[in-house]
Formats: sequence, C-alpha cells, structure tokens
Amino acid sequence: MPTRGINKVLPRLNGRYTHEWRSRMAAQLFNTSCMLKANSVLCVSSCAASHNVSLPEKKSSKNSDDEDKHIDDELGHVESEDSCLEEGEFFDNPYHQDRKIQVKDIGEKVNVGEPVICGLKRLFQINRNEALRMVRPRNFLLVSDGAILKTLYFLKDQNIASRQIQRIPWIMLHSSDSLQEKFHKITEPYLFRNYSEGLGFCHFTPSVIVSLQDTFMMEAAKFSHHPNRIYYMADRLNVPVEQLTERIVKPKHILNMDVKRLDVIIDILFAYGMKAEDILADLWVFYHNVNKIEARLQRATEIGCERIKPWICHAAPHVFERFCERFVCKTQLLGEHKDVVSYLSRRLECEPSVAAELYRSRSGLNVGHIPKLKRNLDLLFAAGFTPQDVRSCIQVLHISEERVVKRITELKEIGYFPFPILLLCKSSVAYKKIVRQYRYKDKYCQGNVIDT
Repeated sequence: MPTRGINKVLPRLNGRYTHEWRSRMAAQLFNTSCMLKANSVLCVSSCAASHNVSLPEKKSSKNSDDEDKHIDDELGHVESEDSCLEEGEFFDNPYHQDRKIQVKDIGEKVNVGEPVICGLKRLFQINRNEALRMVRPRNFLLVSDGAILKTLYFLKDQNIASRQIQRIPWIMLHSSDSLQEKFHKITEPYLFRNYSEGLGFCHFTPSVIVSLQDTFMMEAAKFSHHPNRIYYMADRLNVPVEQLTERIVKPKHILNMDVKRLDVIIDILFAYGMKAEDILADLWVFYHNVNKIEARLQRATEIGCERIKPWICHAAPHVFERFCERFVCKTQLLGEHKDVVSYLSRRLECEPSVAAELYRSRSGLNVGHIPKLKRNLDLLFAAGFTPQDVRSCIQVLHISEERVVKRITELKEIGYFPFPILLLCKSSVAYKKIVRQYRYKDKYCQGNVIDT
C-alpha cells in the first residue's frame, strides 16, 4: 500500500509518530492488506470458475477501495487503544535519529507545556519570562514535555548551575539517557574534571567526543601544566573553562588548530586592547589570516577606535572600509564633544541628563551613525522645527532622510504647514489617510481638526 495510506491511519501523538508505533502499524497494515487481497483473488477466481464469467475491471477496483476503507477503519480503532506517549519518550526528531532538523520534522505541537516552565522555575529558579525565552526556538516542538522534564531533573541531579542552562538552553533537547552516556565520556582522562566544565561538549555525538579525547591524548605533552588545550586557552584568555567549552563547539576546528597559531592571534588581540569577553563571543576570529588581523587592528587604532571588536578582523573589505569612514566622520562631527549624549545635549538644547535619557529610551540611536543623526537634525531645523519639537518626538531621528524630505515637501505643497512633527513618524497608511483628509476637505469638514 502507498506510504500516504500508512500515514493516514497512523495515530498522531502530539503531532509526531513514534518509531515503534510506525513499524508495528506498517507491518500490521501490510499483512492485513495482503491477506484481504489474497482472499479477494481466491473469491474472484472461485466465482469465475463456477459461473464461467469474468468480473469487470471497474468493479474489482471498487472492491479494492472498499477493502482499503475497511483496513483504515480497523486501524483507526486500534489507534484509540494505544496512542499514549510514555514518559520521557522522544518524538521522531533529529536528537533521537542523529540527523539535522528539517522543516518537515515540525509537528503539530504548538508550544511547550506549562510543566516545563514550572520545572525551570522550581528546579533552577528561572523566572517565567526567561524560561519562555529559553524554550522559544521551534526545536523544542520536536521533543515531548515529559522528555524535557526528565532531562531537567537529570541536570539538577548532576548539580548543573542555572546560569549554565540559561546560556545553552539546547541542552534540554537531549534525552537524559544520551546525556548520561556523554557525561561518562567527557569525564574520562584527557578531557574534563567535572560535568559542568565539559557540558558544552554534549553538543557533539559520542563518537566525536571519543575522537577529541584521542586528539587531546596525543598532544598532552604540549600542555604539561594543563589537562588539554581547552584549559590552556581558557587560561590564556582568562575566561571560565565551562564558558569556553560552550562557545568552542561551533567553530570546532579550533580544537584541531595549531597551538602556535592560537598563541600568536591571542597575543595580537591583547596587544591592541581587545577584551577577553569580546574574543569569547566571536571565536571565529581565529580562522582568519594573521597578517590581515594585525593590519586591521592597527588601522582601527590609528583612527582612534577605543574598544575594538573581533568582527572587524574578519569582516568583508567593504564593511570594514565603511566602518572606518563612519568612525572618522563621527569623530570629526563630535569635535569637542566626547560622546553622542554630549552632542545631543548641545543640538537639542537640553541638560545632559535629559539627553542621556532620550538616548537610552530609543535604542535605535545607539546603532545609528552620527553623520545621519546630524543630517536629520539639520533637515528638521531647516524646515522650521525647534529643538523642543524634536525632544517631544525623538523617534523622528530614526527616519530616513528621504522620507523626511518627501513628507515635508508634500505637506508644504498642500498648505498643511506647520504640522505636528509626529506626522513624519506615521506609517504610510496612516500618513496617506491624514493627507487625503486634509487635501479633500470640503464644506462639511470645515473647522474639523485633522486627527494626527
């Protein structure tokens, strides 16, 4: 019988099918179908021999459809008898099958159950908002709530800290049995002293962990004062071992990279004042050309960049050039002002504390560049707006110059000027409605106030 026939009668368990049920039902369906079809053939042959007639092909097809419907009804009855998911059982998911997640794997489980949220709060004192953030990725829809809870209890028994689970919430997607096997391996010689320091390695399969153990064992002589290169790099970077282990599993080729190369890059990064936490957040910097890294750090230092981030060492050339141009332009525009808050305080004619509050209240100002900020302020002041107007609607500084110029020009043409500065921030639909209301006002609308 076609696969779609099998899928049609298999029971849905929170949106997924279990392997055991799939195999059992497929076998039962196949056997039943074969038996019914064999009986049908015997019956047809017997009737044809006794009456010496042949049955039309169309009628045979109809009988086959009736038989398939009968099979579906029978298996639908069996479905109701054995459709419960055992505690801790996984759905048909990549963590159970050691394969990557695909879109078609996502079932009909729409969210993670309340018991998981309560379990995070009860076992690890993680508040509700943080717990919801942790289980938001749709990978959690591939695993039963019972399996997640079982994993949480296992991690609690192993004294895994709450902050570590918050950093790597994907650890909850592994079954407790799988974690137990990996925990046994990561505490073997040449690896980690305890479960907490090696928890990040649970991202790897057991075979990869064994392979890394062999690698660490062969190079043990290079790290006479450290168990392996993980501890050595953590010491060089002055960061906790468990945090380095959690981060290094993504750019994993660092685990096989020449140690001398790692030392040279670390020395260069520290020589230019790069912070350890910044390096830890972007370990991909170790993948790139050493000379290129040093040249870019030198240029960034020359233009006055104080806190250099690793991304500029491996950014695309045009991105790096744009960063340098904007930084130089920012330095020139700020002039005697030491930062953006001081600059806003002067341009908006307010106290530094007020400017600082406006700066914090609109996070977009933090990522915007000073040249654009200056151009927007110049446009608004040239159009007749006052610093007080801008302070009352600070989000206007987020808007593109093109929109500001276009709307100011259009509103002046229809005679709607001066207008509330908030009108520049309206959505396209709301803005067009207000313009249409003003443009086509008639005698019945005279005196009415335009709703902005």
